[in-house]
Amino acid sequence: MKNNFRRFWIQTKKFRIRCSEYGFDLKKPRGDILIIPGLSEFIERYDQIAKKFTNRNFRVCVLDLPGQGLSTRFGIPKQVIDVDTFQIYWDAIEAIILNLNLGQKRGLMFLGNSLGGLLSIKYQINNKTFNFRPSLTICLAPMMGLPVSSVLQSIILYIVKIFNFFNIEKRGIPTNLASFFTVLGLVGKNVKSSLSKASTFWEKPENIAYYGKFKAEDASNHFKNNKDLETEGPSWNWVGNAIIECRDLFKTNSFSNYHSETLLILADDEYVTDPKAQEKALKIIPNVNLLRLPSCRHDIIHEKDEVQESFWAGIDKFIEKNKLKFEIVPS
Repeated sequence: MKNNFRRFWIQTKKFRIRCSEYGFDLKKPRGDILIIPGLSEFIERYDQIAKKFTNRNFRVCVLDLPGQGLSTRFGIPKQVIDVDTFQIYWDAIEAIILNLNLGQKRGLMFLGNSLGGLLSIKYQINNKTFNFRPSLTICLAPMMGLPVSSVLQSIILYIVKIFNFFNIEKRGIPTNLASFFTVLGLVGKNVKSSLSKASTFWEKPENIAYYGKFKAEDASNHFKNNKDLETEGPSWNWVGNAIIECRDLFKTNSFSNYHSETLLILADDEYVTDPKAQEKALKIIPNVNLLRLPSCRHDIIHEKDEVQESFWAGIDKFIEKNKLKFEIVPS
């Protein structure tokens, strides 16, 4: 892509995050967009998405979430994704908003993928400062729940308490344990993959056949070019935090502080997160719009061309529908 983007770092008291800004040289951008990645993801996965938004005259920013990408890592070993609490994620989001003055001169939109979808929504629920809220929110295959049975979730929370006592909660979950729980029907079929090296997903013949050789090689090359991008799934502590945050989402009046116009983009062939939780969220999120993508898997941004066409058409329609709300800076 053209050199109208820059990579940079933001240092906070607790962590350092890597960020990227695109379209900073646009004369009169329509708005600011903050892209919040999913679990194990990194900035480079969104370069092409950002380029398409800048071609639509938007200024775009992306960050490596703490615990992954090239931002500060906390897991043991560092390839394991961990944060003490999800508050670290919201602190990172606020850090980039303040550093780049997002939403100050024009409207702000969040685009969150998977984990990023959950963070996009919960950041607004927990944030009392109106100027830091986006007027539009787009969630791609959002993680509204984990593909783990309620019984196993309770067991995991108990295990995390024990591991906290012995200071081993930041370690990863063995993949063979995931295989065992899959056989018992307690977790989804993709959980083992989520606990494995991120790069191995793109080495599997079935994924190469589905997404195409070009997209698979492009995704794999990021890891080959920089081995520090590799992750090996979340820690016990991270999973415990995720269970709590997803449960809190469905508490009574949880959306009383939420005012953003929201587009949920759901994949019909969803098996990475909990599709039942997504359907439940549709009923309680105010001002919600829905775009269902048939014959589509969880990794929407790498989907087939025909799915991508529907994806972008839905986003363009959503922005156009709400352009008056989006293009007015909050007072």
